[in-house]
Amino acid sequence: MQIPTLLITENKATLLSDGKPFLVLAGEAHNSSSSSLEYMRESVWPYLRPMHLNTLVVAVTWELLEPAPGRFDFSLPDGLIRQAEAEGVKLVFLWFGLWKNGMSTYVPEWVKQDRKTYFVMRNRSGKPVNAVSPLCGAGVERDAAAFAALMAHLRDFDVNRTVLMVQVENEMGLLGDCRDFSPAAEQAYAAALPDDAADFCGARGTWDEVFGSEAPELFMTYHYTKATQQIAAAGKAAYPIPLYVNAWLEQHPWTPGTYPVGGPIARHMDWWKKFAPAVDFLSPDIYLPDFETVCWEYAAPGNPLFIPEARPSQDSASNVFAAIGKFGALGFSPFAIETVGREGVPPDPSLLGGLNIMAEAFNHYRAGEYLAQSYALLGGMAELLCKYRCTPHMTGFTRGKDQTGTLVQFEKYDFCIDYMMNSAESPKGGGLIIELSEDEFLLCGLNYRVTPQPKNNDPSHVDYISITEGRYENNEWIPGRRLHGDELRILFREKPSVLHCRLMRFR
Repeated sequence: MQIPTLLITENKATLLSDGKPFLVLAGEAHNSSSSSLEYMRESVWPYLRPMHLNTLVVAVTWELLEPAPGRFDFSLPDGLIRQAEAEGVKLVFLWFGLWKNGMSTYVPEWVKQDRKTYFVMRNRSGKPVNAVSPLCGAGVERDAAAFAALMAHLRDFDVNRTVLMVQVENEMGLLGDCRDFSPAAEQAYAAALPDDAADFCGARGTWDEVFGSEAPELFMTYHYTKATQQIAAAGKAAYPIPLYVNAWLEQHPWTPGTYPVGGPIARHMDWWKKFAPAVDFLSPDIYLPDFETVCWEYAAPGNPLFIPEARPSQDSASNVFAAIGKFGALGFSPFAIETVGREGVPPDPSLLGGLNIMAEAFNHYRAGEYLAQSYALLGGMAELLCKYRCTPHMTGFTRGKDQTGTLVQFEKYDFCIDYMMNSAESPKGGGLIIELSEDEFLLCGLNYRVTPQPKNNDPSHVDYISITEGRYENNEWIPGRRLHGDELRILFREKPSVLHCRLMRFR
């Protein structure tokens, strides 16, 4: 089988699995779930089966992969691959190496216990931070070697190419201060910019002299990108499947250190693209309510959008339509997917507060039910979605804060979208529209209604030729009721559904 690759054209990036376009409809498991294959069998997979996922995003940790220096144990990733093959789904592996959520909690014990060799960052008061410094060459070198060993093993073991791509580290950056104040960092910060950084920004001098108040953050960004490049390049040399890094987003109170300083936030994507070219794309973890704004930032030229973590709330069932339809996302993946599937107790609010996440982002009530319906709908028409992704013939939408509707425009017709009022127990409005031909459209989604209109300044009237309910199964259209009379309207209620519509203009 062919290895997973990214096919990149002028306006479109497509993930290929065995040479065919693949749309990732995923969920990310809790961080610790994959540390036990028995736990996965008993407490994860049973709750995923009804959800129509085609991919699971799951962690592989350095501490369990390399329990002693140079001695590797691949039993957990191998077992995860075998389990996924039995379930008929693909995998995205998360490499929890040096950094996870701005800390170094997943490094092996032999790294944790040797703080002289694998030195940690320090805050401005000189107190140690539980995170290996990106300036620690020994730590980066050992992480890169372990990651390369994992990738080489996947190349040889994963003969069915179940693993689609790998995330390098997780939400990296420094929490709690604006930069690293360890002795190595102090020396590097006081020195002149390295030549490649000076050439990139077109100025020479110390970090403070060149960047002023932004210097601490850009200093950290530079060193995280250089470290990540070393790790990613080692892995890609062994097995060149797609690699990405994910971002803990910049947010209120907007102070470096309240979000991980140096990570791939949108403002510094250019630094990441320049200094970590072995990373194929940068991905946002979206727990903020303004979903589309974040997508706009990361669906930038040269950066395919993939959402590895999203709010595990009812609104994921709506946001997925905008992610794919409007932003051409490679895929979508709510976090805590096994909890969503069984509607368990949400995380402790104090934990969410520590991560700067609003409790509403983890409102699981019926979230699994709605997401399963959206995934079943989209999965049944995946070939059509892959065909129209990133073209002017498909767009998506999802209700933003205080929005009552939006206008969707195609060549011959406009569509006025009015979002339905939804309760706290159902998702917000969202959907997508595909222009199959100039008078023929496919609409899907939930909690909105549509009024087709002529283009601005066009005196024509618009009427329906036909509206047909239906569904896609294995990419084949299965028609249902033909709607006329009292039902002659385009209306989507809280259950995600599909309508085929033909229009005409007349005077």
